[in-house]
Amino acid sequence: MLFSLFDNLTLTKPKPVVEEPLHQQFEITVNGDGVPVRILYEPRFNNRVTVNKNGILIRISEKQHKDEQRKQIDTLLKWAKEKLGDKPELMDSMQQRVYVNGEILRVGDHEFVISVFHHDKAKSSAKLFKNNIVLSIARGLTKDAEADASSYLVAKCLCKFFLPIVTQRLHELNNLYFKKQLNVVSMKYATSFWGHCSRGGNIVVSVRLLFAPARTVDYVLIHELAHLVHHDHSARFWKVVEQVMPDYKNHEKHLKDYSTKYYL
Repeated sequence: MLFSLFDNLTLTKPKPVVEEPLHQQFEITVNGDGVPVRILYEPRFNNRVTVNKNGILIRISEKQHKDEQRKQIDTLLKWAKEKLGDKPELMDSMQQRVYVNGEILRVGDHEFVISVFHHDKAKSSAKLFKNNIVLSIARGLTKDAEADASSYLVAKCLCKFFLPIVTQRLHELNNLYFKKQLNVVSMKYATSFWGHCSRGGNIVVSVRLLFAPARTVDYVLIHELAHLVHHDHSARFWKVVEQVMPDYKNHEKHLKDYSTKYYL
């Protein structure tokens, strides 16, 4: 909702227009308790959800199409409700990393040197040179806006770096255990899932997954490949997963325990 506040029209110098982000507010019931939900539509690059003592806060990119916004809200709200169901004390969700010039970012077995520069251009950008990520950040951004831009740009570089590696591993596991038609493989910075397989055989992997141990990464890849056999979470599906990875429940637990610790 956009509000224009004009208090004293007789003044020769008008007061500035105050803008508030478009938002929605409502309440949902979890474990019999009412939980407030607030949805903000902001000029950001990605979508985020935070769960704490104040309720559920969902931040949605206003750059996305309305259908995609609705889809993301449904997914993030479902994720938040599941977290609240597991931990009724209202746990804190993922933070947002603040990048410092010269720091080392460790992702799995790889290390990336982060370089941060500020410039007077309107847009922020990033470049990936081998294991170096160079962030060029627009000067004058707020602290939150800079963190958001940096997170988005680092994720974009990591997706570019790891996509060939993840794609190769998916094909190796598919050839070993499933031998199904695997189509497009892509990566994104998803906070509401580790992996996703469409009915068309396209698999999306969250770059957050790469912080996990290699065996846990394999579990998620196997989980998504198993959806090429059964596109549900039926007993038949889990039997396929268990046949390939008998200890899969250990990796499910690891991801649950570390869901708020792997972030960019």
